[in-house]
Amino acid sequence: MYTTKRVPFHIVFPFTWRAVLLFLGYSTIICLLYSLAGWTFLAIPFVPVATIGTAVAFYVGFKNNSSYDRLWEARRIWGSITNASRSWGIMVLDYISSAQPNDLLEKAELKTTREKLIYRHLAYITALRVQLRQKPVWELHHNPAHDIIERIESFRQCSLDKELSRFLSDTEVEALIKHPNPATYLLRQQSADLRRLREDNQLSEYYHVDLERMLVEFYNQQGACERIKSFPFPRQYAYFSFIFTWLFIAVLPYGLLTEMAKVSGWHIWLTVPFFTVIAWIFNTMEIVGDTSENPFENSINDIPMTAICRNIEIDLRDMLGETELPKRVQAIDNILM
Repeated sequence: MYTTKRVPFHIVFPFTWRAVLLFLGYSTIICLLYSLAGWTFLAIPFVPVATIGTAVAFYVGFKNNSSYDRLWEARRIWGSITNASRSWGIMVLDYISSAQPNDLLEKAELKTTREKLIYRHLAYITALRVQLRQKPVWELHHNPAHDIIERIESFRQCSLDKELSRFLSDTEVEALIKHPNPATYLLRQQSADLRRLREDNQLSEYYHVDLERMLVEFYNQQGACERIKSFPFPRQYAYFSFIFTWLFIAVLPYGLLTEMAKVSGWHIWLTVPFFTVIAWIFNTMEIVGDTSENPFENSINDIPMTAICRNIEIDLRDMLGETELPKRVQAIDNILM
């Protein structure tokens, strides 16, 4: 997630420099053919070109709104995961109790049990984050938004086992990574532990149901993330938005020739800068939609899952009474991951 109000030139440049050079060269060639070669037939009425431009603007606007909806839904899901995680921490600490509260051994066991459930939850959100940032088939292409992230060493993806080793034992990690969906398996382990606590009378029936309901909520939010991740933005909208935008860009200079020639002969050369600016605007609108449609693709427009997971970790470990807490994730080059 880019955090500043204005995007600097060095971020915009990788996305647009090739297109701008193409626009300049394309319009210059057309003006040369019109003025030097005498190809005056290249000039066409501007009205049909303007009509195409209006239609394209509406279509690209629809695509961008849909892309933003996917991005905002993903952020809302992780907001729900944050709230549910805090609720999970409170419930684990307050619901799990002992029939012999004065027994020091019982207290130590309770503390260990609570820590285990909370640390396994931290492993769960970490596994979910790593899984969501794996690239499916439709994301395996060159993208400047990926390149910017990959050049920053702190943002490079660590392996799942290394990430989970912060919260689980080596034995647990080794067994966990064998499963096709580690995040789902971690919730299954949480449920199994709750059942054992209920059988040992360390958890009342009502509290057991309440905690199980929280696990269902995590499953629901994970499923919502996986729905966005596994179902790309419909190709019929994304592809034809690209086609329509470039069709409009291709015919635009011919219409501009007509309008510029009405002023005077040398004004046709104003076609070059005006066309370049207009084409750049439409192309940028198209790029904005493309870079927003997949909020879990590990790019500069990603949902900042690493920062969110760290905030959850700080909150839950603070609930446990720990004092040596990790620092919050800070933006690097104004990018928060």
